[in-house]
Amino acid sequence: MKRILMITAVLAFYLNAPAQKGTVTYQETMKLDIHIEGDMAGMQDMLPKERKVTRILHYTSDASLYLVQANTDEQEVSEQAGGGNVVIKVQEPDDKRYTDLKAGKITEQKEFMSRNFLIESPAEAFPWKLTGSRKDICGIPCIEASFDKDSTHTVAWFAPSLAVPAGPGKYGGLPGLILEVNMDNGKRIITAVSVKDEDVAGLIVKPTKGKKVTREEFDAIVKEKTGQDGKEGGAVFMIQMTR
Repeated sequence: MKRILMITAVLAFYLNAPAQKGTVTYQETMKLDIHIEGDMAGMQDMLPKERKVTRILHYTSDASLYLVQANTDEQEVSEQAGGGNVVIKVQEPDDKRYTDLKAGKITEQKEFMSRNFLIESPAEAFPWKLTGSRKDICGIPCIEASFDKDSTHTVAWFAPSLAVPAGPGKYGGLPGLILEVNMDNGKRIITAVSVKDEDVAGLIVKPTKGKKVTREEFDAIVKEKTGQDGKEGGAVFMIQMTR
């Protein structure tokens, strides 16, 4: 009964809340497990063990735009190896995700191997379950929700006071803005580091750059070139190694 009352109260708040808008800055940390074969296998230990990226989400009651922060730098490692200098660069792709919250549709601009692709798809529906746990993120009270899919446990913390069903990346559909997502027990964590109430309507623009492909076509292109799926959660970025 308590669980039902809590869900009802949250939904009532969401339905009655005024229109909201603003920007959330997220810190994304991903654990990396990269293996090298062939004549560069000796550089395995030089590769980064995790990747940190700053992303931002502009949101209104109608739409949201999630993208890499403009001043995100390349991660570069330089080291002497085999008598020569080896440089490793990790480059974050210029990806953008626009979500039409009213229509439940996604438009993504994804960069892969110096090419841009445009993907349109329905917003994914997640089987969220409220756990009853609570905590504050950026001083904002949040409620925990989670789901299990394809052997991956995903936990999210959403803020009912920010009554927008959006969040970082593909995550959304809760009665409040998602301020933190933890995938697979910390293998990938996206957490808000600042939340600003500001007018962002002019910044939320649907991307139009790139070749139009389906989700399946893009995943097939990535798999052909890398052997890995292009799906979010196995995020794609470029690593350049030069001697």
